[in-house]
Amino acid sequence: MNRSIGSQSFRIAKSILNKGIQVIVLNPGDLATIYQSLKKTDKEDSLKIARLIQRYPMEELPVVPVPTDEEEDNRRLCTEQENWTRQLTQGKNRLHSLFTQAGLTHITKKHLRTKSSRETSVALLPSRYQKEAERILQVLDLVEQNLKLIEEETKDALKKNPAYVQTIMSMPGIGMVTSLAIMSYMGDCKRFSSGKQAAYYAGLVPRVDISGDTVRYGKIVSRGCHSIRRVIVQAAWSLVRCQHGGKLKEFYERLYSKKGAKKSIIAVSRKMIEVLYSMIRTGALFDSMPESVLNRKLAQYGLM
Repeated sequence: MNRSIGSQSFRIAKSILNKGIQVIVLNPGDLATIYQSLKKTDKEDSLKIARLIQRYPMEELPVVPVPTDEEEDNRRLCTEQENWTRQLTQGKNRLHSLFTQAGLTHITKKHLRTKSSRETSVALLPSRYQKEAERILQVLDLVEQNLKLIEEETKDALKKNPAYVQTIMSMPGIGMVTSLAIMSYMGDCKRFSSGKQAAYYAGLVPRVDISGDTVRYGKIVSRGCHSIRRVIVQAAWSLVRCQHGGKLKEFYERLYSKKGAKKSIIAVSRKMIEVLYSMIRTGALFDSMPESVLNRKLAQYGLM
């Protein structure tokens, strides 16, 4: 029994499992009894959790499956990729701010995308800005090198499950980073009873307030798997711009005029998770993706 779901908790859980003892890992965000308690100590919390487990059947508890070693390694790779990508964005923003300070407002972030274009742009800076810019360039070079290494590791991880990857990549907008996150956190989807439950896991369902005949839908729940939600929303933006977006793209276009882009893209993200759930469970490919386009996509990523 453990009320935390960090990597340390999984490590403890696996250690106990290896000794032949049953372990139940619970989601602390769904344990209201812990946070409503007036007396907050580890001993009291453990006692309350133990009583919950005795009182309720397993299917009614917010159980978190313990990931395999491979899943945990892939999740760590997802987190590392996100962190390095964030550092790359921050570095480019810092570099761009130097051009603004120097009055070179015609240099935009588009001019800082590649190493060669950054070096060409930095050469235009006055000398008092160049030393700082060169130090930022060194950091950006290191970050991009690390991202390339992570890309290779991601490719190796995906190659271990070719049929699974082919299935989820048949959906437009799904690339290597998104595929790794889905494979690491959703897996074979057997622990989800429906596509809606998978969407709830990703934190892509709205709050619902029902009173009598009145139904109110609020904002998207703040809980859920951040790693899945982040990449699937990015994938949704790609899908709605894709020629082969099919019914999901049509769904976005219908919503767009009423709800606007942001709300519509969240709705599409939720639909994508629900469709992916069905695809993963059945092995079916996305129906509007031509086979030739899918093969070209897989070859582009070096996955064929």
